[in-house]
Amino acid sequence: MSRLAVINPNLSSGFTKKIGAQAQKIVGGATQVLALNPAFGPDSIEGYYDEAFASVGLLSVIRELESRPEQQGDPIGGYIVACFDDTGVDAARCLTHAPVLGLCEAALRMAAVVASRFAIVTPMAVSVRPLEQLVSKYGASSQCVVRAAGVRTLDFEGDNARAAYGALKNQAERCLTDNDAEAIVLGCAGMTDIADRLREELGVPVIDGVSSAVKMIEAMAFLGLHTSKAGAYGAPPSKAYHGMFAEFTPQG
Repeated sequence: MSRLAVINPNLSSGFTKKIGAQAQKIVGGATQVLALNPAFGPDSIEGYYDEAFASVGLLSVIRELESRPEQQGDPIGGYIVACFDDTGVDAARCLTHAPVLGLCEAALRMAAVVASRFAIVTPMAVSVRPLEQLVSKYGASSQCVVRAAGVRTLDFEGDNARAAYGALKNQAERCLTDNDAEAIVLGCAGMTDIADRLREELGVPVIDGVSSAVKMIEAMAFLGLHTSKAGAYGAPPSKAYHGMFAEFTPQG
């Protein structure tokens, strides 16, 4: 059996349950999904400031999982960072030999296969510029635009979910008409449960980052691929960390 860890870097337990349910629904029968979130950090990740603090919580979860005794006989086959900002992905790759993948990178790779031009629709305007930088990093700037629906990330839970979906759909329709998008990429992990509905209503491919990342990591685990330790993703060199970060001191 392969074990995959799906880590929501924020503290929204509702999002974590939603993400875990979607992941378990789409993996093969021999794959076990661990859906987790840190014990500390922000309730949601909306912009650079939240992302900086959420990264530390993410790393704490991976460090704990990597230190468990079962890692010796039944290691985690791959990690999914269940945030569309790809929070802490590069740092996480330094802590494990297993492959690590964020939602934005996974979704863009899949979108490029099914459409020549596509749009990311994210909840808030504060996230647009960070996502544009990720799009550039992943080499998709000529194919992708980023637009905001004008709602809060947590609006996709509870009483505001219906209005949030309406705002998302409206912005997606504008991307199809105004930006010549041929597919829509959902720019938030909390949207994972509405991808099928939006795809049916829009009539174009709608790519969910959670599903994309889970299936890609599952395939990589099946193929036995590991994160290279030959360069940038090698273990951090030993040095002292101080104060509240003392427990994160790298051992080399």
